[in-house]
Amino acid sequence: MKLHRTIISLAAAAFMAGFAIPSFGADEKDDSVSMAKIPKAVKKTLAGYAADAEVKKAEKGDQDGKTVYEFDIEQGARKFELTIAPNGDFLGTEEEMPLTAMPAAAQATITARAKGGKIVATEKAVDAKKKVLYEAIIERDGKKVEIAVDADGKVVTTEDVTEEKG
Repeated sequence: MKLHRTIISLAAAAFMAGFAIPSFGADEKDDSVSMAKIPKAVKKTLAGYAADAEVKKAEKGDQDGKTVYEFDIEQGARKFELTIAPNGDFLGTEEEMPLTAMPAAAQATITARAKGGKIVATEKAVDAKKKVLYEAIIERDGKKVEIAVDADGKVVTTEDVTEEKG
């Protein structure tokens, strides 16, 4: 019964999201999608990760040249993004997280890398293998760089996101 209610809620939220989400330019690779067009395998995975939650937005997007389904989810006070492959495989989550809530080593590395700049966003990311990374967008001299570190503070990736993330 609870799953049935959740699926109905997800479908209604996705339907409403289709009307409420404007398109922001030609560079946007994600398209709003209704729950009716989402594969059953994706819906099954979504139900497992978004039980008792509200799907605020559902999109069909592109990740490394492959089609994915992305969902913005609110579960009480928790807000996160969930990415699922068309076959239903979990690909990851991203959730805003204050720098102060991250492990001390991750905080130290991010703070050191931000020297002379400003940390404008921070989040916790979990990939398909359940590996946790801590990410920050650092703005310096009009450019934005996203840095991802592990819990030990080791830099895993650095990427220029000046054009991507506002």
